[in-house]
Amino acid sequence: MGEKSKFIGETGEKTVENFLNLIGWNDTSKGIEFPCFDDLHNKERTHGLDFFFKYVSPLVDGVLKKINISVKFTDNAYPPSPNSKFRDHFIDLAESMECFRYSENYSEITKSIREQYQTSENIGILFWLSNENSVHEDITTKVANATLPSTYNFDSIYLVDNRKLEFIFSSITFAKNINTNYNLSFFYQDTGKNINPTIKKNFGTILPVEFINTSVLPIRLENPNDNSTKLVLSCIDNFNIEDLKRLISLSQELTNSWSSDILIAFPDYNVTRNSKEVEIAKSSFESSFTKNISVVSFYPNSKSLQDEART
Repeated sequence: MGEKSKFIGETGEKTVENFLNLIGWNDTSKGIEFPCFDDLHNKERTHGLDFFFKYVSPLVDGVLKKINISVKFTDNAYPPSPNSKFRDHFIDLAESMECFRYSENYSEITKSIREQYQTSENIGILFWLSNENSVHEDITTKVANATLPSTYNFDSIYLVDNRKLEFIFSSITFAKNINTNYNLSFFYQDTGKNINPTIKKNFGTILPVEFINTSVLPIRLENPNDNSTKLVLSCIDNFNIEDLKRLISLSQELTNSWSSDILIAFPDYNVTRNSKEVEIAKSSFESSFTKNISVVSFYPNSKSLQDEART
């Protein structure tokens, strides 16, 4: 049992490590262990973080994001009543985040920061993944009303379940496969807090933590030969005409300053069933803009052969 448990844990950590590399979080510290500095932490003698990542935010000027990552991977199904287990995982991460800041490991990792920033945020990500459940299994909504302690000191904790991981993975993989010669980056939209023109970036290779459980993922593809661009706007929810209208409006905002082909991607889009609704949605906008928009599915199945050309 011990060997199997160890193997399952390592599988979960490798899964998340590969995912972090996919979203540009390449320079992570791994397998960090450190003493407990708080006697109230359930009599724990040590804590651990599976990964730690840091970057200066492109969405908020002068803020260093310190990302504490815990991986909970199970070969079993998610529990039918998940609140209790989620609470345990949450507390484990929150307590680790509190003690990590006082550890020698933290001092060693953070002293290497060279970027300029004025303040920092202490952020946690709990990857709670099941090998038994479907990759589309959503545990986040089931624990939305869980009662959690409010005594811990952190800025935010994000939960990533099977569904969120699968959505981001599939969206990025789809975009990469459009043309393997294109350079892929993530959009950094105007937030009203990233206004310094000397450091402002409109896109980059690091996915901001704010997008880690997003429902809409904007991806930029650039042809290195002629600098032409594509916008891939991927939506986690199934196709409906009202969401499509909102995404067309968003794509218009994102591509305001540059000419682009636009792909709006849903998990279940089907040309035969949905193309009429696409035309209706497009009719609400200027045809000079919508002529560059194609609607597709980001899941690679045989029905995607119905989609318009993607290259």
